[in-house]
Amino acid sequence: MPTIKDVAREAGVSVATVSRAMNSSGYVHEDTLKKINRAIEVLNYQPNETARTLFTKKSKIIGLLLPDISNPFFTLVARGVEDAASAKGFHVVIGNSDQNKEKERQYVDTFNMHNCAGIISSALMFDDAEHYIRKTGMEHIMLDRTGSIHHSIAADHFKGGVLQAQCLIDRQCRRVLVIEGNQQFNSFKQRREGAVSIFKQSNVAYEVMNGEEVSNDQQLLDYIKYNKVDGIICYNDLIAIQVMGMLQHHGVRIPEEVQVVGFDDIQLSEYCYPSLTTIHQPAYLIGKVACEQLIALLHNEKTEQNIKLDVHLIKRNSTRSV
Repeated sequence: MPTIKDVAREAGVSVATVSRAMNSSGYVHEDTLKKINRAIEVLNYQPNETARTLFTKKSKIIGLLLPDISNPFFTLVARGVEDAASAKGFHVVIGNSDQNKEKERQYVDTFNMHNCAGIISSALMFDDAEHYIRKTGMEHIMLDRTGSIHHSIAADHFKGGVLQAQCLIDRQCRRVLVIEGNQQFNSFKQRREGAVSIFKQSNVAYEVMNGEEVSNDQQLLDYIKYNKVDGIICYNDLIAIQVMGMLQHHGVRIPEEVQVVGFDDIQLSEYCYPSLTTIHQPAYLIGKVACEQLIALLHNEKTEQNIKLDVHLIKRNSTRSV
């Protein structure tokens, strides 16, 4: 295989000049750059990434740490990250944390040991995570979280909660159950706050239930029937589909008796029965923009610290017409 010395010889320049050109680590005259690019093409030169990493202490690898890759939302986020990384010559290594503090820390250490250029992660649970990552020297972009000291990108979760609540109010719901996600995560907290803020301005009665309680079907069914719940807000689509399946199994008609609204707009939400009214958040775009922001940071380019992307309601058959 041709080496960097072969490229330098073919282009008629020094190895140091070729290295500067390939790593964008110094000025190289435009004519010289053309000679080097031509030599690389002629020789079909492939740079040794391991050697480059040892020299620069930085690889062209990005660590992506997600809480649950089996969730279709995060699968689409990962695809957005991978496509953006590939377009810039980077590669992605994915870690699945299962929201386990020890696994999160282990993945951060693994990324660091392999000289990853940076990390993209969802909200981390282990103590002092941001400080821990900063000590490694890796750049960090946070998904689904804005307003903190680090760089981040997220959907407008508060607006999403508002839209969920308004959807049920517009469709004459009078007793609504809000099934909330883990309130340690800013995204779920904002969704709940958005919905509750609208219910407090209306004549609609509402109650909040933690998502962990949904695993008990009979308890949830009894609660819905006893309290005459006619509308349910779910913190994501997977929970909404689970709830609809449970209700229909016990003879509750959707949307005639109970209307259901999800959050995320995963592909399955369009094809379940009935199809799910939900809040669309741009999962692919979140991943793509997060990766672009990280690469910009690595190149010392100016970036926005906190980016918030818009969301909107997708009306389907789990809610009635207005």
